Parts: sequence; structure tokens; C-alpha cells
Amino acid sequence: MISGPPQLACFDFDNTLIRGDLGVATMQYILTNGLLRADLDEFWEQLQDPFLPVETISVWRDLWRAFRKHKDTQSYGRLVEEILGLYFTVSEEEGPEAAYRWTRVIYSGMSEEELKKIARYVFVENQKQSRNDFILTGGRSIDIRLRIRKPLLELIRLLKERNWEVWIITASPECCVQVAAQEFGLEPSRVRGMRLKSRQGIMLPEIEEPLTFNDGKVKAIREITSSEIGFAAGDAFTDLSMLLAANRSLLIDHGDPDLRSIGESAGWWIQSADSIDSWLNVQ
Repeated sequence: MISGPPQLACFDFDNTLIRGDLGVATMQYILTNGLLRADLDEFWEQLQDPFLPVETISVWRDLWRAFRKHKDTQSYGRLVEEILGLYFTVSEEEGPEAAYRWTRVIYSGMSEEELKKIARYVFVENQKQSRNDFILTGGRSIDIRLRIRKPLLELIRLLKERNWEVWIITASPECCVQVAAQEFGLEPSRVRGMRLKSRQGIMLPEIEEPLTFNDGKVKAIREITSSEIGFAAGDAFTDLSMLLAANRSLLIDHGDPDLRSIGESAGWWIQSADSIDSWLNVQ
């Protein structure tokens, strides 16, 4: 794969280059540490349209006011549960693209530098996590552990050594993943992810299209370069268009039989995520 002239290589980030999801882990940190910009009317307007009725918004705003005015952590804990429950509901009922788009509400209201600072802290600290320690009342859980997959890190090193042009193409917020790019020997400018529009340096709950999700990943790549994709790596249907567009592709297999079948038919290299994580001694 790395023989011949240098080409363009594109890697998904979450659950491909790393075990875990930096975007989700950052969102969880923002929520559980009271960093939501729920003091802004725009936050509630975006939650309401199109996902929640006005009555529910009113109850949630009361929980927020109880937390802000009276330091009522029980009310805030309930609010966090409700918001994360909504995230899961959107994902299950509307699909993963809708869920990615929904997260813009959580990240908006702060500057990119503020979000980068949070993501940098989460990226470092969550690599120290030895277990999933965030479980919702309803039984759902968020595995916030993060681990660098060293075989993928080594692959990027080899590609760069042979002068390949390497990019990370992610559906997570671009500025979040930029803070982790240097761990893979890449400049932050080599990350293309979800971008939010901004006004006076503050991010708005508006996505700058294309959203780097499935077809949007290829559209974003084409905005960067017209070069053919020599190699791509990903782990989910969110990466399908990018994997199909590449000359050679690597699927990190998390057990989806439909995606694996597509990969086998297309002649992709397929590597079990469990085998990589066992090699990393991550349980």
C-alpha cells in the first residue's frame, strides 16, 4: 500500500485513530461540568426546534435556573440526564447524522479557543480512565475512555516518511480534533471536521456545510484537493463514501456485518477493532 509514488491518505479519527470518541467525551465534560451556555436564549431555541415541545423546554429552563441561582446540583444533574437522553433519542430515531448536527447546540456559545482548551484537557485526562464511569439513570452509558491506537499512529508515520499527504477527516468538531493531531505528527491544519459558523469570535449553533459525515467527507476532501484518495481508513457507515472513494481502504471492524460485507466485496483491508485494542492491552 505504501509502495509507489506518494498520494493522499485520509483517516477518520474517532474509533479509528483512537479507541473512543473525543467529540462525545468533550460533550460529556461540557455537560457534567456546568459549562453549557444555557444562559443564552439561542441555546433553548435550538433545543426546541425541532426536537422538544415548549412545555419541556420550560421545565428544563427551570432546572437550569435552580442550578445557576441556588447551586442546586440535583436539578442540574437531572438536566444533564435529560439532555443526554435527548442526544440518544435523536441518534436512535433520526440517525447518526442528525445526532452529529444536534451536538452543535452543546458546542456553541463559546470561542474555538475555549473549546480547544476543554478538548485538550479531555484528550489527556480521558486516556488515564481505566473504566467507563459515566452511566445514565436509564441504563445507557457513555464510554469516555480514550486511547491512541499505536498501529495506526505507526502507519501515519510511515506514510509521512514516504511523503504522503495525510489528513484527518472527522465528523467531530474540527477544533476538538486539532488538539490531538500533533500526537499523530500532523499539523492542526491537516484536520477537517465539523465547523460552526461564528460571530465576533463566538461559535454559533450553525454548521458550515458540508458536515463531514459520509458523503460530506468526500465533499470536504474535494474542497481541499482534487487529488485522488490513495488510501482511506474508517470504522463506520459514517465513513462509507470516503472508503469507497479511495483506491485502497482499511476498515476498523467493530462488528457491523453489513459494513464488513461491503468491505469484503470492495476488497478492503479489514482489521478487527478488538484485535487492535487487545494489542494495546485496553479492556
